[in-house]
Amino acid sequence: MAKVRAYTNIALIKYWGKSDLNWNLPTSSSIGLTLDRFYTDTSVEIDQFSKKDFFQLNGQQIEGPKISKIINFIRNSCGNKNFVKVISENHVPTSAGLASSASAFAALTKAASQAFGLELDNRELSKIARIGSGSASRSIFGGFSIWHKGQNKDDSFAESILDPVDFDIRVIDILADKRVKKISSSQGMQLAQTSPNYDSWLKKNDRQIDEMLKAISDHDLEKIGLIAETNSASMHELNRTAKVPFDYFTENTREIIAEVDQLYKKGILAFATVDAGPNVKVITNSEYQEKIINVLKEYGEILVQKPGRGVANV
Repeated sequence: MAKVRAYTNIALIKYWGKSDLNWNLPTSSSIGLTLDRFYTDTSVEIDQFSKKDFFQLNGQQIEGPKISKIINFIRNSCGNKNFVKVISENHVPTSAGLASSASAFAALTKAASQAFGLELDNRELSKIARIGSGSASRSIFGGFSIWHKGQNKDDSFAESILDPVDFDIRVIDILADKRVKKISSSQGMQLAQTSPNYDSWLKKNDRQIDEMLKAISDHDLEKIGLIAETNSASMHELNRTAKVPFDYFTENTREIIAEVDQLYKKGILAFATVDAGPNVKVITNSEYQEKIINVLKEYGEILVQKPGRGVANV
């Protein structure tokens, strides 16, 4: 049996669209920061006597097509036809825009590969994790990582940019809305790709990848925050200009972003980014975190995160 813990990551440069649904290939590269607060623990055990796989999440038996896809991929890779027992505990507000699938599939991939006796490096693990969730490819790594879009299933992988992170950065989560989102990330991506602005957004994303890599290399928190904020705003604008427009933002989302903008105008390093959901994350450092919390605490539960580590056995 193998048991693994993986943490969630925040997308600083987001991917928002797929070029291949079967292999989960993205239309653009992305950059993320793995954090230290939310995680998934997953154990995988080979069961020689079972006639089917068993999946359990948070104490409940589930059916998981994406889980099966990863298990089958690994099973076929090693030629072991035995079934497995998968037990997962998800310590993430599931489907509230906090990237629960990233930690879940990163943990599953490493645990399953170990259970089947495969010794895979992190690049290979990221390719398999990607099949379940694109962002899971980044959660294989600690600190900053980049997921290269690639051209096919073999060259679309993630790799580390900076780990451990050797400068001061914090991410503040404001959990203003813990409800399950009405439009899943996969649905949202398909709709967003109908926006007339989609092609120009892809080109802008490519430029921002290069800009973000330099900002991380320079340890330039302000530049990191400004690029991430602009990238997030552009992604959500695609949703609003799709043929069937939609929006993850709530009134709270907009108010929090406006508050963050005012904080920055007052000289406080505070930058808002929003993934596929209503909850805002604020990029800052330890110097300013308490000032930001004092302004935003009325909107919901506040959680402060630091850079986290990559997948590891527990």
